[in-house]
Amino acid sequence: MKHWKKITLSVLAILTCSITLYAYAVTHPTNAMSHKACTSWDIVKHKAFQLSHTDYSNQSVLDRSTFKIEEGTATEVPVLMYHYIEPKLNNNQTGNKSIISLEDFEQNMKYLHDEGYRTITLDQLEQYVNGKLSLPLKSIVITFDDGYQNNYTLAYPVLQKYNFHASLFVIGSKIQDQPSESGPAINSFISKPEMQAATDVFEFNSHTYNLHHKGFMRCGNSVPVGLDTRLLDEDVQQMKQTGIDTPYLAYPFGYTSTQMIYKLQQHGYRMAFTVKPGFVHPGDDLMKLPRLTVTTGTDLAALLQPGSSPQNELPSSEDDQ
Repeated sequence: MKHWKKITLSVLAILTCSITLYAYAVTHPTNAMSHKACTSWDIVKHKAFQLSHTDYSNQSVLDRSTFKIEEGTATEVPVLMYHYIEPKLNNNQTGNKSIISLEDFEQNMKYLHDEGYRTITLDQLEQYVNGKLSLPLKSIVITFDDGYQNNYTLAYPVLQKYNFHASLFVIGSKIQDQPSESGPAINSFISKPEMQAATDVFEFNSHTYNLHHKGFMRCGNSVPVGLDTRLLDEDVQQMKQTGIDTPYLAYPFGYTSTQMIYKLQQHGYRMAFTVKPGFVHPGDDLMKLPRLTVTTGTDLAALLQPGSSPQNELPSSEDDQ
């Protein structure tokens, strides 16, 4: 009896020690082992969140087992992602993956036009993913993140030239009341008059109001503050007050979480984009759609080939990959 009691006490001691060490590793991720423990605990929390929130769903409304794509229509849709545009002579940050030269951007648009690509709206893409709309072959979505002024001064005329449509995911707090008098610069963002003037080409969607910066700590890393879901309620309301009342969003830096998605869905968001590379298909998770990053030197023809594996992906950290 005493022997079994000693064994029981030993097992309890080991378990207590293990739990204590695991808890310390989760709250103090200072090495690879403890970082892995923290990440695993994050996964447990996300799964627990899903189980405790029965109204949360990441299931497609489309039954892939019975859905058939109409013959002669798009089996997948590429979503291109651009950021900052600058004439080649002015670009002093050649290693910056967020910049594409104006010359390369013009070549991109000419290539798409000459190859017969057709740009679609985000509403059309949403219907396509839900299996409610068939799209022509070579349908494509063009997106810009952040809302720089050069998206209007430089990209807009090129898009207009080829009769292309695009979505601009703007940071609400960066929208200016009036255009910058000094001309496009690295910290120059689009203004309300410029947005109004560009509605024949651009639709404007959310990149959050003021959550496009890091400072929230998770597993020892500084990650985008949007992962702190306590900030989302006010941020969404502020975004709507700017006039950007939309069901479409691009995650800052591509980071998201189960809790963040749930909160966004509660506020009426129906479709959101990451920075993970890939093509969009009917039945995909609408809140985690992939995009293809395009920058200076990108071989667009190769990028648009089915099954391509883009090498210019921007950093991402999804909780349930």
